[in-house]
Amino acid sequence: MRKTILILSMILAVLLFNNLAAQENQTVFPTEIVEVLANDCPVMGGTIDKSVNTIVDGRLYYFCCGGCIGSFEAEPAKFQDKLKDAATRTLKVTNVEGKCPVSGLEASLKFFTIDEEAATITFYHGQKSMEPAGK
Repeated sequence: MRKTILILSMILAVLLFNNLAAQENQTVFPTEIVEVLANDCPVMGGTIDKSVNTIVDGRLYYFCCGGCIGSFEAEPAKFQDKLKDAATRTLKVTNVEGKCPVSGLEASLKFFTIDEEAATITFYHGQKSMEPAGK
């Protein structure tokens, strides 16, 4: 009897540990994102390209080139002075459950579309899931 209880306790402990580990690895989706609408790239000062972006601490930033993203992500506080006068807009997240609306898979904060009129942002599993069928 003791062996059975011990085995069941060990199985339960493993299941609980696996469940906690799975929960820690899930991306927690925000309910809203603040879009920072700077006129110039906060790192190099170049012209903004909205396809070059990153989300840091619930805020969406745009850059002139991909090289600026790494510098910004490493030390976002270093560039905040250049962003102090930037306009902002709050975007409501449409899929706060974190699932891609096309594939049903886990969505990524790297792949999204913005509905300008509705001021919403929708996250997708990957670049391909954002494209219409047949592409």
